[in-house]
Amino acid sequence: MRLLSTFLGLAVALGLVAPARAGITDTPLPTFSDGHAAQAVALVPGVIKSDAIETDVICTSLAPAAVDVGFEVFNQAGVRANRVSTGNGAILAVGPGRTVTIATGGTAVLHEDAAITLEAPVTELANGSGRVVATDIRLACNAFTVDSLHTVQNPHTCATCQPPTLANLGLSYIAPPPPPPCPATPLPACRKPTARGRALVLLKDRTPDVLDTLLWKWTGSVATAKADFGDPVTTTGYELCLYDRTGGTPTLRLSAVAPAGGTCGARPCWTGMATGFLYVDPALTPDGLATISLRAAGAGGAKLSIQGKGTNLPLSGLPLTPPVTVQLSAVSGLCWDAVYSAPIVNNAGSFKAKSD
Repeated sequence: MRLLSTFLGLAVALGLVAPARAGITDTPLPTFSDGHAAQAVALVPGVIKSDAIETDVICTSLAPAAVDVGFEVFNQAGVRANRVSTGNGAILAVGPGRTVTIATGGTAVLHEDAAITLEAPVTELANGSGRVVATDIRLACNAFTVDSLHTVQNPHTCATCQPPTLANLGLSYIAPPPPPPCPATPLPACRKPTARGRALVLLKDRTPDVLDTLLWKWTGSVATAKADFGDPVTTTGYELCLYDRTGGTPTLRLSAVAPAGGTCGARPCWTGMATGFLYVDPALTPDGLATISLRAAGAGGAKLSIQGKGTNLPLSGLPLTPPVTVQLSAVSGLCWDAVYSAPIVNNAGSFKAKSD
């Protein structure tokens, strides 16, 4: 047995045998029984199912359409104790605004919509962990450890009844993924400005770098609805990419990210408006973008505006080699761009142009 253990350890070290996956971050995300892939929504430490103590997760769907919701639990060694893929700890097609509760077991004080059955080799959770998974990350959740035996009683009718014990767990939401990096060359098939001159770009490269500035304004005529922008308040990140023709080939000269969600100061970075979304980051992180305005005009098209400044703005020097392409792309795949072949100003300190 010792010889076998030594051999297996050596095989893992040499990469001949893959190490076992374990834990809430390393275990692959499941697919629900209806075939929909799960995303990680939140992590839950301190999951317990032992000695009449259960763990309940309560989630309200903030998504505009039905979502699948699941709760996976792991023991202290990181072994997953239930399979959402088979329906164990899962609720399908949760409608907008609906609240559901998934627990490690039934309790007297709370209503559970689904109870998990622990699967071998796990028989209890003394100090485990869990993760909330769903087909859409737009959930508001809370988690509790709950005394399963007692319920709320009117003290006038039962003065000696013991009240239930509930303890709030420190649930941590998982941030949405950042936008992918700008591609090496401009994306094809982006939406174009309404007409010549309807997109403006202005760059200033100053010393010190805190004086650097960027401005991009774009007006297009392709019919645009607010939904075309995705939902940057929660899931849709944006990236601004600028290319010139250094050496005669497209060359990426600027890449700046506006991640989805997040808090900028004391307020959300993104807020929804009647016709679109507004991004405001006074701290100019991570890449110097201060404001982004995305406005849809229905059949009238769209208006986009971006301002950036300061030392975080990743300007790689001026002048630029025309034609210059500026693109704004969303993680959803939609993009908007403009090409600038005849700049008004193009020197070591400034670049200013209107679109072709």
